Amino acid sequence: MKIIPCLLLPLLIGSCDLLRDSSFEVEAWSPGEGCHQSPENILVSVLFSRDPDRAAAEQAFSLTEDGLALGGSFAWEGRRLFFTPAAPLERDRNYLLTLLAGASDTRGISLEKKFEASFTTRPQSRRPELVSFYPPDEGFLTLGRERVELSFSGPVSLNSCVDAVSLSPSQAGTWHLEDDERTAVFTPAEPWVLGTRYRLHISSLFAGKTGLTLGQDFFCHFTAGPDDTPPVLTGAYLLDASGEPETSMELFPEENSRWERDSRFCLDFSEPVDTASLKKCLEVEPGPSLVMETAPGFADSVIFGFSGDLSYGSRFLIKLNAGVRDRGENESAEAHVFRIYADGIYSKPPALIGIRLPVQPWKLKNAAGGGLVFPLDEPFAVLRVSEDTADWTDVDYETDKSAWIELYFDAAEGAAPDLFSLRELFRAEATNNALSFSPSQIAGENFSLPEPHPEWAAYKRVEVRGILRDSTNSGVVTFMIGSGLLDTRGNRNENVFRLPLLK
Repeated sequence: MKIIPCLLLPLLIGSCDLLRDSSFEVEAWSPGEGCHQSPENILVSVLFSRDPDRAAAEQAFSLTEDGLALGGSFAWEGRRLFFTPAAPLERDRNYLLTLLAGASDTRGISLEKKFEASFTTRPQSRRPELVSFYPPDEGFLTLGRERVELSFSGPVSLNSCVDAVSLSPSQAGTWHLEDDERTAVFTPAEPWVLGTRYRLHISSLFAGKTGLTLGQDFFCHFTAGPDDTPPVLTGAYLLDASGEPETSMELFPEENSRWERDSRFCLDFSEPVDTASLKKCLEVEPGPSLVMETAPGFADSVIFGFSGDLSYGSRFLIKLNAGVRDRGENESAEAHVFRIYADGIYSKPPALIGIRLPVQPWKLKNAAGGGLVFPLDEPFAVLRVSEDTADWTDVDYETDKSAWIELYFDAAEGAAPDLFSLRELFRAEATNNALSFSPSQIAGENFSLPEPHPEWAAYKRVEVRGILRDSTNSGVVTFMIGSGLLDTRGNRNENVFRLPLLK
């Protein structure tokens, strides 16, 4: 009888191995790792490799939000466990899903180790940055309970303001957020102590809404007391298309060129100024009125545009008079004058230079003689190359013939005449019924003469095709483009172009 237990021992060991012929584990889970930016669409679930003990699995399951356990309810679909939080998941949060090793299958086989998986609704981003602050370093607070303002590159939390920002000597007060939670504002409970120099410290642990921290300490100092220093203009700049300073504006009598029709400029001051007082001190002579793009209030850099487009080739003055006020009611004492020239390369309106006509217009692909060239500044030329060469009207009289006219334009950088605009405004007129030309098509490519007129190769070429009808009468033939010609950049020429020629 004592031999039997020894004989059974290998059988028992073998049966345990059979029970573990396949381990019990988590095969899949959702929503998966990484960032999920729509928390309302997140489905939390766990798929087991074998039928689980549902009660044990639910007891072993947990989901935390930034370290805090979430309550919720369970549902099952076969071997998959679904968890629905009691409150919806939120943006800008980190989540950790955990299954303790106590989770087991229906035969009592448990997980070999604890299972953990994480996901987030917090997008990856840069650390928050301090964009601006008031009062400026070594500045003044001039009112009894004036606010301290800290502006950041993204939303911040109120807790960060309370925990990670300090004043020395200490000052009781309250924090609140403005500007879509990008600006933190401190309002003191009692007036600042006059004559006291305060130190403001923002800890490197100051966190934005994304959870990322500032990463470095920030210090500045300010004094509570009267500010008797008037604001001073420290810079004036023409802005590029992206709003960045392009060139520094020089004072009168120097001329500031390269201004486009939609140019803007900014004025920088030594301290924040009342933008309303600044606008009153600015004037333009002559020219469109100014439009302030910076929000009303106090700012040390203020951007201005114009109420209308600047006319190409126009000259005007921007005058900054004295009287710009700061927070302490100090007024600037200096006046400044800037001389502006609107000659930007992207704002030049399209202008007719001249025309080229075929020697024999009824032959659209005829290159004989290179065509007849007539500059705009040489009116009343004769429609003839020479006495020995057929002129432009050498066709059968009173007969419709196909013909073309080339127009050459000086235009803005990267622009060409707008073909629809040109079609509406171009026409040919003649006295004494000497000739008629009816346009039917306008082209900016595939020209009848492959090469442009050599002297006008740098200009934009357009070909007007149509029907020519000549007569035996003499007269003045005038090629005309009406007022309002546009280019592909939207530049508009209000001039009327006329080129009269003798037939």
